[in-house]
Amino acid sequence: MSLDELSPEQIEVKQQELLKSVPVATSIGNKALRERLGNTWTEDLYWAIRSRLIERGQLEPGRGRGGSVRLVPGPQPQPAQQQPAAQPATQLGTAAAPDYTKEAELYEPIANVLRNNWSKEQGFDNYLVEVTAKQGSRATGGKWTRPDVTVVGYKTFPYLPGRYLEVISFEVKPTSTLDITAVYEALAHRRSATRAYVVGHVPEAANSDMQNEVEVVTEEAKNSGSA
Repeated sequence: MSLDELSPEQIEVKQQELLKSVPVATSIGNKALRERLGNTWTEDLYWAIRSRLIERGQLEPGRGRGGSVRLVPGPQPQPAQQQPAAQPATQLGTAAAPDYTKEAELYEPIANVLRNNWSKEQGFDNYLVEVTAKQGSRATGGKWTRPDVTVVGYKTFPYLPGRYLEVISFEVKPTSTLDITAVYEALAHRRSATRAYVVGHVPEAANSDMQNEVEVVTEEAKNSGSA
């Protein structure tokens, strides 16, 4: 079942069903919420209804493995043009994971997170995630012009005509090469991308020197808009 197959009245029923399944005083993970709703809810239907409720200001997205949602407290506002808050991409590599030592080992795990979770959190109507680092000797326009992972997606808004395309690039770095240079590489991608992020793999047991380096990179990324 998809949103296109439902009437406005049926969509409203589904929206109320989802809202009633969200705990009143706490957040709930997307996976757990889908399990509460049952097998009649397809994955596409869940994400479509969830996005509508976020646009209406009745739900707000949260963090956590796989993402989460919670009810917006207080009076529920009318629908408005609003994009879900983007989860900082620097968080994608901080969860417990194998001790990656090579950058190439990170491409597919990060692409999978972007494909299965992050991109859906962004509210795209449709999207594509590709590892773009492995292009061989193909010319890309100069130094720092080839993102490691790229997301291309489009959105539509209730009160605006047409579709809005986004090209989002990700510069991936393992612990051994994560420094402020990664920020400048990401910024170079902005010549062709609407947004650019740095994704760093930082083990939970990182030493103080690594933690200090991460703080420097994060601060520079925030100042330049690539966090």
